[in-house]
Amino acid sequence: MKKTFLSTMAAMFAVAAFAATANIDTTKKFQTIDSFTASDAWSGNFIGKFFDADKKEQLAKWLFSQKFGEDGSPEGIGLSLWRVNLGGGTWEQEGADIVPIQRRAESFLTKDGTKYDWSKAAGQQYFIKKAKEYGCNAFLFFSNTPPVQMTLNGKGYKDTDDFLVNLRPDKFTAFAEYLADCAKHFTDEGYNVRYISPFNEPGWKWSTNAQEGTSWGNPDIKRVSVELDREIQKRGLNAKIFICEAERFEFLYDADSYIKNPERKSSKQRDADKPCDQIRAFFSPDSKDYIGSLKTLSRKIGAHDYHTEKTNEQIVEVREKLAECVKKYNVEFLESEWCMLPYIENLYKKRDGKLGEMDKALHMAKLIHTDLTTVNSCGWGYWKAFEINGSHALTGVFPKNGDICQGGEIMARKKLWALGNYSFFIRPDYKRVALEGVNDLDKVFASAYISPDGKKLVVVAVNAAKQADEIKIALPDAQSVQFKKISQFRTSSSCDLAKIDEREFANAQTIKLPARSITTFVLEADK
Repeated sequence: MKKTFLSTMAAMFAVAAFAATANIDTTKKFQTIDSFTASDAWSGNFIGKFFDADKKEQLAKWLFSQKFGEDGSPEGIGLSLWRVNLGGGTWEQEGADIVPIQRRAESFLTKDGTKYDWSKAAGQQYFIKKAKEYGCNAFLFFSNTPPVQMTLNGKGYKDTDDFLVNLRPDKFTAFAEYLADCAKHFTDEGYNVRYISPFNEPGWKWSTNAQEGTSWGNPDIKRVSVELDREIQKRGLNAKIFICEAERFEFLYDADSYIKNPERKSSKQRDADKPCDQIRAFFSPDSKDYIGSLKTLSRKIGAHDYHTEKTNEQIVEVREKLAECVKKYNVEFLESEWCMLPYIENLYKKRDGKLGEMDKALHMAKLIHTDLTTVNSCGWGYWKAFEINGSHALTGVFPKNGDICQGGEIMARKKLWALGNYSFFIRPDYKRVALEGVNDLDKVFASAYISPDGKKLVVVAVNAAKQADEIKIALPDAQSVQFKKISQFRTSSSCDLAKIDEREFANAQTIKLPARSITTFVLEADK
């Protein structure tokens, strides 16, 4: 027994015999970072309305603060974009049956659909205001469903699994006007509405009462985008149309992955109209659904990370294929949503028998890393910023008596701080730079980013292994001399984005990486 115990302890504190060297070249630059984001859906409106001021203020600080606390650790994760749900109006709808109730959302239309009421969605507006106060003045307005006054069935979700759009044929223009009017109102209020995203996971059937949503075919996406482009220009907005937030990366570049998917067998769409192969469909001039010439269409295309991360091999293969397609059609990619869903939790439990907070955080870090380094994603987004219990969110809320309308307690999840290892330090307009020699998704992987003025270099290193390791941060001599100090910030089972130390920078020095940890190194030049 004693020998077994000592062997176990030795393994816990063992360090690799040779430190991996992160060879960085700041002259080799890749994508410019746009943002890191999370969403106010679903519970944001309820928290903003019903939770005590100190609780929702703390949530806002965790999400948006760009300041350091007294101990030198970040107060929050400094999100640089806030993803706002333009709800379908199911919250105030008589007979609404979406459950749980926090997935019902308000729209800004009055109940009869004849005019606007900008006092609605007050809880969401609380977090919009707080985001700006903390320095996050960039917003993406997304829609899961058109307002219920415009849908075919009068509901905020479909009640058939035909995969057809739940929007009346005579309401395409009205829907575009609604989106543009919402952007115009908040722009006039002083908010930077950077993107309008009308289509959320268009390839899903959305035929249950679990949440708001509708399917969209590629021709539907084209028609709304053309209408919305006109309405944005008419109002003189700077907002860009962001498409198409597909639920899987493959759907952006591969038609067969969608058409032959058994989950889509009930689709009534023609194969040529199905929401797949969307980079080519929207950005190739030879396509019948081409919209690449629209003045207000962003050259960024989005998708969600779901169902593309069951193995390391799948993670890499899918992203390499997406990168090829993005390059072919000269567009940028922006990952806009992911959370750990039960299918991944079950894989971990089957393999390891358990799934802890750091397991989730390290899995997320693996996706962030590969999205940024393989697809050159110009940012990364988490799904829910908050949710009851928080198992699939960055933070957890615990309602009084189980009723979210009564307020309650809050907590930060480990995923929050893990995302902060990227979002707090890698700011908009930073550029990813070359880092070679450290890219083992089972052990240590790392990426590097430089500030626009070249005075800060951020390196995020993840040790996914169950034993400690080491890393050397090495630059060419001509580049290394400008950096005078290096600081470490870590998330692990015992640290929440905590400042570890600050020291003089020595090129290629060996630095320890604890087991199962995410460490951000910030190299700084003289001010």
